[in-house]
Amino acid sequence: MSDVQYSFTLNGEEWSKVQLDRLEYERNLHILHSMKRHGIDVKDGERSLSDDDIDYLTANKAWDVSIDNRLQYTGEKIIKIYEESLHKSDKFWEKLAFSQDKPMKVSRTEMKVSGVNLQEYMGMMRSMQTDDRVGLAAHPEHFVCSVTWDDGQLVGIEPFGMYGTPTLVEVNVVKDDQLGEAIKADKDPEYPISMAGETFLTGGKVAVNVPFHQFKPTSDGFEAKMAVYWPENTPDEIVDGHSLHLAMEFYGGLKLTGKLD
Repeated sequence: MSDVQYSFTLNGEEWSKVQLDRLEYERNLHILHSMKRHGIDVKDGERSLSDDDIDYLTANKAWDVSIDNRLQYTGEKIIKIYEESLHKSDKFWEKLAFSQDKPMKVSRTEMKVSGVNLQEYMGMMRSMQTDDRVGLAAHPEHFVCSVTWDDGQLVGIEPFGMYGTPTLVEVNVVKDDQLGEAIKADKDPEYPISMAGETFLTGGKVAVNVPFHQFKPTSDGFEAKMAVYWPENTPDEIVDGHSLHLAMEFYGGLKLTGKLD
């Protein structure tokens, strides 16, 4: 029996392991159907899968097939295959016109963990950004995640909030004192460690969102407050959905520490 205990709270509502596992399963099936719809030959080993075959995958098998197939289509491959979908997403975010100086909506997720220390978890998070397989294993809808440490820039593709089509973004890592005043007002002095970024569409001119995650070590683990700030007119489905996305991603990271049963 694992000694690790954890909880995820979204807008005051706790989501259990059973709920998160089921949501992972559903999103793995969703992304496999999406890949097939975009012309990708989705395979289980050497066997090509039909849409019906995908729906007969068990939860564990769906994870294996999802990771293996997404790993074959990272970088320029997936960008080319999803070109029309990415273009649609670009237009969507251009119209919403994000600015930290304007009113914003916020996705919030809180995480409490005992049995895994913050240093261990941060090490795993770093591997998510440098190892494609680890990054893809953290969330069913991550297509690619890479980081260039020299300039502090991350590149990723995912459908924000489990809504619409995937978005190709560049995330510039920034210090929290570089954030806008409204976001800095959310800084909790009890959480000494933070991660912040400014997210843009390719080219760095159209802003999309700002992730701002805060962490504090505890005597037997750590606590985290994750937040992503969105344009004022972002659909609530994205805002609420991305709270779940954050819970799934950080839960996935916790599993990747190897300390859960």
